[in-house]
Amino acid sequence: MGFNVEKFRNLSIKRKLTLSYSVIVVFPLIISLLLSNNVMTNFMLDKIANLNENSINDSSKVLNRTLDDIAFTLLNISNNSHARELLLDDVINKAPLSKIQRYEKQKKFDDIFDKIPISLMAYNASITILGEKQYDYGNWEDYSSYTKLIKQNNWYKELIKSKDMRIRWIGVMPGVENSGGYFLEAAMPIKESSSNLTRVGVVHIRVNEKDIYKALNSNNGTNEIYLIQKNGDILSCKNKAEISKNLNYRLEVPKINENTGKWYIDVDKNGEKLVVNSINIGKGNWTLVSMIPYEKLVAPLNNIRNILLFINLIFMFSFLIVALFISNIISKPIIKLGRSMKKVEKGNFDEKVEVVSQDEIGKLSQNFNNMLDKVSELLLLTKEQERLKRDAEFEALQAQINPHFLFNTLSSIRWAAAAYGDKKVEDMVHALSILLRASITNGQDMVPLENEISILRNYLDLVRMKQGSVYIFECNVDENIMKYRIPHLLLQPIVENSILHGFEDLNGQGTVSITAEVAGDLLKIELTDNGKGLQGNTLESILSRESPALDEKKYYKSVGLKNIHDRIKLIYGENYGIDICDGEKNGTKVTLYLPFQKG
Repeated sequence: MGFNVEKFRNLSIKRKLTLSYSVIVVFPLIISLLLSNNVMTNFMLDKIANLNENSINDSSKVLNRTLDDIAFTLLNISNNSHARELLLDDVINKAPLSKIQRYEKQKKFDDIFDKIPISLMAYNASITILGEKQYDYGNWEDYSSYTKLIKQNNWYKELIKSKDMRIRWIGVMPGVENSGGYFLEAAMPIKESSSNLTRVGVVHIRVNEKDIYKALNSNNGTNEIYLIQKNGDILSCKNKAEISKNLNYRLEVPKINENTGKWYIDVDKNGEKLVVNSINIGKGNWTLVSMIPYEKLVAPLNNIRNILLFINLIFMFSFLIVALFISNIISKPIIKLGRSMKKVEKGNFDEKVEVVSQDEIGKLSQNFNNMLDKVSELLLLTKEQERLKRDAEFEALQAQINPHFLFNTLSSIRWAAAAYGDKKVEDMVHALSILLRASITNGQDMVPLENEISILRNYLDLVRMKQGSVYIFECNVDENIMKYRIPHLLLQPIVENSILHGFEDLNGQGTVSITAEVAGDLLKIELTDNGKGLQGNTLESILSRESPALDEKKYYKSVGLKNIHDRIKLIYGENYGIDICDGEKNGTKVTLYLPFQKG
């Protein structure tokens, strides 16, 4: 909504002053407060987001170290020649092992398990060696009861069939012990030898998801950590019920992947505004995501903003009181002057203003008092002039002939001529009465074009009977244009000029033609005669009545044409009017330009 200058002008002086003071002082203060709050919020947000970025980087380092230790352990066991020999022996030896033999083999594998990194020991990592043929080995209690369930997983079947010797990062899996927990798992095939890719077993490691999340979240007090796969499946988070779900239920995962390595602000599906950081975890092709509620970040700024707002409100309120006081001092004399003017408007010319100062308002009040004295004098003079004017108008009205009375009288003369058999007098009176009746519009300034053309026909009939001359009238106007309304008596003066001046001393038959056409929103009416023509004169010289030659010849008398030209401009505007020029062969062509609107 733009500033309405007209409304501002119509306000009282007091309101103008108050509004002006507010615009000059109060609005800049409000804008400054808003801008400073916005700048401070963005600055603090950037700082806190950077701290959160450092925090998530620390968490990613912890996770990467854990994944490195898992990868080291998998590679170490997979390439351990002693472990290969033990598993190959199970493949070659078809006879079942006794309990003592199983125990001895387990002890040998325990020696291998004892060499895992300390960090995995802190996580209580569960290591299982899944034999290809008969026996399995592990470092956790009752592993033998669950190895059959582990081998039923799709990842195991794919790993056995595949020739790929790389580590398989499985992701998160529920615990096989029905404990309700989740484990991050990884596995790697064990080949027969460095030169033979035949599988003799699979080494499998799992780490409790709770221990992983605890390590990830150790440096974070306010943010929420998610470990997800690239497709958005959740591997680790605070709310364990969300594990194995897809993070798309809360945030757009493609947007997270797109902004990996930098923070951005987003709104989750619950409408909560969040500051999101994410970083890529290369080993599992996973993503670590951190979310902080936006309100928690900007909460410390609310107190500062409220204090600044309170101080500014007190200042603005005090300023408005001072502004109203000053406005009242300035506007009070003007209000008194306005009241006096209203009383004068009602006819009380004895009401004068008390002058209390010598400033502009005081001088204006004094001038108003002087004006009242002069108005009182002028009123007496005006009353006398009005009396004389009314007397003159009454006398003029008495001298006027009522056109209706004249029309009725002509009708009586016509019937008298008919009674005596004078056909010519009857026709002339009839034509004159029709012309006179057409000129009586009963207050209608605009009439259909066909009415104006009818007036032309009656006028030419009257001229023929009066002069005994023969004039041809040609009308080429479309019926659709005939109903269009134009100003009354606009065409007859033009044809009258042709009769009086254009056909003067004409040898031959006089012809007047009218055409009309519509071009876009313009109606063009052309009246053409075959008279003597303009003889070098122009529209300007004809309408200005400054050409002595024209006055001597009385050719195309300018009074009627100028009246038509001025009437058109007065009704429709400066873009419309008439144009006068020589005809295409001879004579004169007068063109009227009027606006045209459908309907």
